[in-house]
Order: sequence, then C-alpha cells, then structure tokens
Amino acid sequence: MAGSLRCLALVSAAALALAGDGGRAEEAEVWAFQCMEDEATAEKICTTELATSDNGRDFLIYFVHNAGGPSPLVVSGAERRLTSTTVKVDKKDPVQADECDIGLCYFELEKSRLLLRQFRKGYSARISVTGEDSELLLDKEITLLGFSAAYAKF
Repeated sequence: MAGSLRCLALVSAAALALAGDGGRAEEAEVWAFQCMEDEATAEKICTTELATSDNGRDFLIYFVHNAGGPSPLVVSGAERRLTSTTVKVDKKDPVQADECDIGLCYFELEKSRLLLRQFRKGYSARISVTGEDSELLLDKEITLLGFSAAYAKF
C-alpha cells in the first residue's frame, strides 16, 4: 500500500502544480483529463480531475486511470495531515474515504467504483475534507457536468 500512496502523492503534487496558483479555482469548475509519466517507473498515469478551492485552499478531486491496477478516487490538497473526506453525490448516502495521509485521502476500489457510477449519473457532489483538530478544510458542492465526457477520454 505504501507504493500506491507514493504514486498517488506524486500524481496529486504534479496535478496541483499544473492547476496553477489557485487562480483557476475562481473560474468555472471544469473536469479535465490528463496523462503524465511517473519518472521513477516510466509508468503512464492518467487522471480525470477537477481543481477547486475553498477559503484560499486548493484541492484536486480526481480518478486515477491505471490500466494495470485499481483506479481510485483521490482528494488531495495542502501539504498537511488530512483526517477524513466524505463525498455525497446528489441525494445518495455519503461515502467516507478509506485512508488519509499528508495531503490526500483516497477511496478503496469498491467505493471508487460506486462513486464512479454516481458521478456519471449525478449532477453535483458535496466534498467535505477535515484536517487535524477536526478543522473543516473543504466543504463545497462541485459540479459533475462534464465528468462523463472527460472520463470517456481514457
């Protein structure tokens, strides 16, 4: 699992850097598809992602497309310890992330598959991220419009 977390951390660091300095977050949220290569393994990793911000903090919500393995949903943000992330699509039951670490939380394969189905059919999702000391770092509704088209590029 440690290798998977390292890979997810590399992807989120690179993707947040590509998202810029937060200026994009004030614009309309748009789902994007991108690919990059892990320099250590030369493995091509693609994501369907949305950059957003709340109270000056930038976050990235993304599905990792990994042809050779699981494709988790990941929520990443500032380089600080995240303790929980919850995603609630439309009026469905909220889904809690399985593991959080510094800068990211991710959902195991079964929950990621459930959320993928919900994202494809849904209109919006509320993302809530909590950090140390129960500080609410992100509590925002995001659009799911355009998600299916971006995801289909894989």
